Amino acid sequence: MKYLFLVLTILVIASVASADRLVRLFDISRSSVMNMIEDGYDVANMDLRNGYVDIMLPERDIDQAALLSHNYEVLPREWGELLPENSKGAGFYYDPEENWAFWCSLADNYSDLADTPVTIGQSYESRDIYMIRMTSPTSGYKPPIYFSSLIHAREPGGNSVLIDFAMWLTSNYDGGDIRAAYILDNTTVYFVPIANPDGYAENMPNGGNQRKNMNFTLGDGIDLNRNWGYMWGHDNSGSSPYPNDETYRGTAAFSEPETQVQRDFIMSIAPIAAMNYHSYGKWLIYPYGYEDTTYTPDQSTFLAWSAVMTAQNGYFAGTAPECLYTVNGEQNDWMYGGNGEQGIMAFTPEVGTSFWGGQNDSSVIVANCADCRPMNIYICMTAPGFVGISGESEVGIEPLLSLNSVYPNPAISSASFRITTSGSSNVNVSIYDTSGRIVNSFESGNLVGGTSSLNWEVPQEIPTGVYTARISDAAGNCDSRRFTVMR
Repeated sequence: MKYLFLVLTILVIASVASADRLVRLFDISRSSVMNMIEDGYDVANMDLRNGYVDIMLPERDIDQAALLSHNYEVLPREWGELLPENSKGAGFYYDPEENWAFWCSLADNYSDLADTPVTIGQSYESRDIYMIRMTSPTSGYKPPIYFSSLIHAREPGGNSVLIDFAMWLTSNYDGGDIRAAYILDNTTVYFVPIANPDGYAENMPNGGNQRKNMNFTLGDGIDLNRNWGYMWGHDNSGSSPYPNDETYRGTAAFSEPETQVQRDFIMSIAPIAAMNYHSYGKWLIYPYGYEDTTYTPDQSTFLAWSAVMTAQNGYFAGTAPECLYTVNGEQNDWMYGGNGEQGIMAFTPEVGTSFWGGQNDSSVIVANCADCRPMNIYICMTAPGFVGISGESEVGIEPLLSLNSVYPNPAISSASFRITTSGSSNVNVSIYDTSGRIVNSFESGNLVGGTSSLNWEVPQEIPTGVYTARISDAAGNCDSRRFTVMR
């Protein structure tokens, strides 16, 4: 009898956990989607390029779909929720315990490259929010780059991408791929793999699709990606004032411990770029999201970088209103514009084509990681040059020969190298890519002593990326400086 009761209890819990389904509505206009958002519908993805929008509906209310569109399709259950049979291990995704074990193991196996996870604060239910720092033992300033995932607890695809990128960096550092060595020798990479640990844990015991955190004081949680301080509550379409809506923004900006923890940590490390992972839809989103046709001063850079980042994976790049819909109180907007000083080049990749679709099919996760790894590599290699990180002097003692600056940085069609020499001399200039190959070189005329400028026309065949300019003279003095080319 006790066994039968246990079975019945499991079935009841499973039926509760399976209460919502992803439904795809066809023949929907953008204005209809915005009305649905304002009416409190849980809009999972909007892809008007292909003529559909995905929403979550209670299974008992699936017939409501007919009121929204005459043409709809109920999507597979495993796309929208972690199935109960996978709830103790998240299927092929990493559950909370497996995440912790992975990052600890990585630190053990690559102790010279990856630190042991460090707690940076606690969640609403007092779970640890931890970060992992990765860099090589080389000295000097290494600009920080920030990676996060699972601020929405039903979006494990981004978490898999972070794990994949960390494995790629460590396994390729010694001879596998020179780009991994370049990244860890020249940057400090920070990972926050589970930004909403309570919500993620909630999805584990019996399956589920919890998105928000677990602060149920007023409703059923707060959307942590509407709780950031920049343009918080700008309007009621980019976030909701109603506690039971999926985009409920909370009672105030940074009202939640989870966003406070990330805010304080981000401000403490001052990253130059960030990849804040979500799912799904195959989008690459950058600021600003709070209002249509409102762009950052770095719009041209976001456009150029995202064009390269999405050239092979087919992701669509743009601001949130261009890709989906307006959002306010969002992480990227705060990282770029919040506090009046961040200026972080922050992106949100929306991974794959479902929330949990890879839980029973590892090939889905492998494909998602393959799509996103080049974007991660690119941002880590490009962002340092964008902010003008200088190189070390290699030979000689300044001011015998000094490369003072590269302007503009990033260079688009031409650049000026400002050089100081101790006396009259010829100077050779070589431009190296990150693999150490010379992609261009030229020689100056006979420079007089002091400071002068050399102009360089960027050859058309040189793509966007990080480069090193190296100058040398006949006496063996040399100096170098990193910069970015942006096409």
